[in-house]
Amino acid sequence: MKRAVLFAAMLAACTPTIYDVSGVTESNAADVAGCRFIGNVRGIPAVFGPLKDIGLKDARRAAKVKAKEVGGNTVVFEAIPEVAEVYDVPAKVYSC
Repeated sequence: MKRAVLFAAMLAACTPTIYDVSGVTESNAADVAGCRFIGNVRGIPAVFGPLKDIGLKDARRAAKVKAKEVGGNTVVFEAIPEVAEVYDVPAKVYSC
């Protein structure tokens, strides 16, 4: 058990702390009513369990990168239940 906690701490220390993607913002459905819908993207967490929060942040960053690649500048992420195990992070992409 101690090794697992130590490994998780070491992995968290090596994880990038910058999750912003320049030119892409997060918004909510009401704020993109006047924007052009481009499509859907998703990010997939690489880590789970005790590192769930890191995995979710990285998956959201990956979705933003994909949004930028398809010409979007705004993403609206679907709500994720806190108690659920998350295997992908879907988002709608808009150009605003």
